[in-house]
Amino acid sequence: MRVAFSAPEYQADGSFASADYEFEGSTEGGWTIRRNGTPHLELGEGYRLLQTQTCGVCSTDLARQFLPFPLPQITGHEVLATDESGGRFVVEINASHLARGLKTDCPFCNGGLHTHCPERIVLGIHDLPGGFGPYVLAPVDAVISLPEVIPDSAGVLVEPLAAAINAVEMVDPEAGETVAVLGPRRLGMLVVAALGAWRESRGIDFEVLALARHQHLRELGLEVGATNALTVDDAVPDGVADVVIDTTGNPVALEVAVRLAKREVHLKSTHGQPSAGLRHTTELVVDELKIGRLEGEPKGQVIDMGEASPAELFEQVSGLRADFAVAENAAQVDAAIRPSEEHQLSIVKPRGEILIRPDVKSDSVLLREISNRGLRLSSSRCGDFRKAIQLLEANEKLRGIGEKLITQSFGNGDMNSVFATARSPECIKAVVEIS
Repeated sequence: MRVAFSAPEYQADGSFASADYEFEGSTEGGWTIRRNGTPHLELGEGYRLLQTQTCGVCSTDLARQFLPFPLPQITGHEVLATDESGGRFVVEINASHLARGLKTDCPFCNGGLHTHCPERIVLGIHDLPGGFGPYVLAPVDAVISLPEVIPDSAGVLVEPLAAAINAVEMVDPEAGETVAVLGPRRLGMLVVAALGAWRESRGIDFEVLALARHQHLRELGLEVGATNALTVDDAVPDGVADVVIDTTGNPVALEVAVRLAKREVHLKSTHGQPSAGLRHTTELVVDELKIGRLEGEPKGQVIDMGEASPAELFEQVSGLRADFAVAENAAQVDAAIRPSEEHQLSIVKPRGEILIRPDVKSDSVLLREISNRGLRLSSSRCGDFRKAIQLLEANEKLRGIGEKLITQSFGNGDMNSVFATARSPECIKAVVEIS
């Protein structure tokens, strides 16, 4: 098979420019991608050609220039696509061995961590051309049929809804607690909706608090599942919620979340910039790491970040890497997350934990609060698309979420204007109709 097309590419300065692409190959034999007439990328077997219909714009797309992956690239990963017969599909974004249907000895793919496979590439984020072009090459086992009952407006939100559900499962709200969503907008409004649907489906009585600067976002939060909504300012009392989920995409918001949370901050923001005294919070989210206070003797492989250089410590771990790293300052935490500029691997395994010694004196308010009062930081990114689809099938109100959230729809002819609008306070969710 062969397709040729022009598509907007995201540039290193955050702008877009058009480039010519060719995809040629097959699912069984692999694919050659040419860009502007020259070889660009060789993909092995296990990719299926789909035609993009709609692609959502998320905060990760807007911050793509800050992420540690090569540019230019066709971005976009919230994809609703069709095949040659017109069937509708959504696409999980991680092109791991497992997602490509390959037999492998990869410990990540075989150990329940395939979305963290170190050899994966990622649709619209890391190398693999994304959904703002007319065609995508999707990992064969990541292509999921969309039931007829789910409208297109909800289908294009399956990827961020799955991520929202993953966050809810991670924080696991308990009866009587208050869970606050900081910055309910693109992703955050879906987190509010997922919390409301979770509360309803499980019969657990907890409060959902929407914390937003703008009145229309507070009102919408109440419509989709929040039980209360407040303006984010200094008048909001410390410890207003047991759990605060930071969905802002703003690096300064993490310190606000720390102030407002009693037991846990859950981080969803992948803005690629320093935050709360740490350089690698985005990478922390990518690896779904946690940071907590050291209590007793951890069970598993433990790396003490004060004992040697990060490179030497990295050599001590293998396979899925260490279960825990113990640190006492921001530099050691950053080194545990990314010990080397040469690769995107942490010392701690994905979904592992960095432990902070008690009574640490740190310039980072985050680490001080973790060390002194036992606050916990958790994080999550991608979720299970099938869980999102099942929830949409079961919840009629949730199936209408796209009509409430999608405020602007564009073609892909002028992506610079699309992104300018998507960044504006008036826009909640922008989607791009692909031609």
